[in-house]
Amino acid sequence: MPSTVIGAAARQLVQEECLAIANALASRSDIHVGVHSARKAIRRLRAVLALFATDEQPLQRTDRALQRLGRGLSALRDAHVLVETAQSLQADAPSPGWASVITHLRARRDRLLQRARAQDPGFQKKRRAVQRVGLELDAQRWERVRKGDLRRALARSQRRAKKAAARARDSDDPEALHDWRRRVRRLRMQLEVMARLDGGLVQDHAGSDGGKHAKGLRRLSDALGREQDLRLLRNQIRAMPGLQDKAQLMALTR
Repeated sequence: MPSTVIGAAARQLVQEECLAIANALASRSDIHVGVHSARKAIRRLRAVLALFATDEQPLQRTDRALQRLGRGLSALRDAHVLVETAQSLQADAPSPGWASVITHLRARRDRLLQRARAQDPGFQKKRRAVQRVGLELDAQRWERVRKGDLRRALARSQRRAKKAAARARDSDDPEALHDWRRRVRRLRMQLEVMARLDGGLVQDHAGSDGGKHAKGLRRLSDALGREQDLRLLRNQIRAMPGLQDKAQLMALTR
């Protein structure tokens, strides 16, 4: 596929992700699902921008705007995931103490949501920020995209994922594990994006099993994410005063 065609496809792709973020933030059916979907779309878009950023195509300012937007939603996302994680453990490893934990986590999640809505009703400020990002991206010179730039960006992501894996394996720091997960997730997203733009690019990078490689990265990312969610849940349970069966519940999160 010629580079000019890839550039046009990239322009369409980033606008689709901007629309996905805006629609998720405007959701009225389930705001928690909407926040989670918005966060995922932000991560996908940032992964795309990391592929296309070059000296001729500076995207750092736009990426920082998306990073701020994602961080502004992270507390809501984490609070909801804690509820879901506790509910899944309640189903898999029943214990009377889970009911109190889930009630506490739901109340905390709802307080955070109420505060967020008071500060930004209907997420209007965030949706305007997404609109500005979309305009900035539409003004970029996507026709300057070159296949060589994409290959180099993908190779750089792979090196970073390998380095993050080495740091995580040599450290007990939860942040090292979190960084490994982020690097793996970004690499997987970039492989999926490049497969959409030009399957040959992925084949050049990962061989004929490019799709299998992406699936393996997804499984690894999911496993690392589960470990992170369990760690966050342990921290919440540890801080709950007067909770019965705390030691047992803590053990069930491992």
